[in-house]
Amino acid sequence: MRVMRPNRELLEDMLQWEPDVVILCLGGNNITTRCQPRKINLRIIELCRLVRTRGVATMVLADICKRWVFRDPALTSDRFSKFGSSIAHYKMMYFPVASMVHMQEEKKHWCHDGVHLSEAGVEEFMTSLRLKLRKILTPTDL
Repeated sequence: MRVMRPNRELLEDMLQWEPDVVILCLGGNNITTRCQPRKINLRIIELCRLVRTRGVATMVLADICKRWVFRDPALTSDRFSKFGSSIAHYKMMYFPVASMVHMQEEKKHWCHDGVHLSEAGVEEFMTSLRLKLRKILTPTDL
């Protein structure tokens, strides 16, 4: 779902399970050169606070995954990375952020379309989430 228009029904379905931890994974499909990081950040924080007020003890935000192909022809990978870094920096003031620092360009971690993670990419992504969870949760939580 888009952070600018959250699917409330989907959120309610998820919250019915009363999870202790929610990991919000952010894509970048709808990011264009016209997007404003501040607006996106405010919506992300609003969404996270909504989830926290429903009793979720821990929120972790996954960094916006890099990508190499964009819908907006004016968007470059450098500009996309700066956009993602800006969003991650703001989010870190409020919630733990898991960064996928080992993601490699199209070689190993991406499918040929330059948008979706390969199996190795998904594995690297999950490893980054596990590392962040180990840092913020106590051993009894795991």
